[in-house]
Amino acid sequence: MLCRDAMTKKVFVCHESDAVDECARIMRDRNVGFLPVVDARGQVSGLVTDRDLTVRVLAEDLSLGMPVSGVMTRDVRVCRATDPLRTAERRMAAVKRSRLVVVDEAGRCVGVISLSDIAQADSRAQAGHVLYEVTQRRAVGAARRV
Repeated sequence: MLCRDAMTKKVFVCHESDAVDECARIMRDRNVGFLPVVDARGQVSGLVTDRDLTVRVLAEDLSLGMPVSGVMTRDVRVCRATDPLRTAERRMAAVKRSRLVVVDEAGRCVGVISLSDIAQADSRAQAGHVLYEVTQRRAVGAARRV
């Protein structure tokens, strides 16, 4: 199975110059927890999550009109639609991320692969293994904070 067979193809994106409150409204209206951020060429340059908006904007009392480029996560992990699904699963496990942006040869967003996509497309055992591997960082981090 390839990533294109499991990925979510209808992905909403925002632009680096979009205001954070506009991105928050897109998330609310589309019921999504993150948006890939694209530059003027349409290439993925970052992503913004509901957590980014809460921790970086609200908690730091930043302007809701500021461009999302000021708070987006720049360390975007990607895969290609033609990659085997196992490759994406291994990458998610290695980098401890629950989502990967799927890009084409030019770096433009063509989809997203999430843990829920894997759970629907793959065997229960494999999906459980990927979930276990991705969440290991959370358990380790929580143990350190106690």
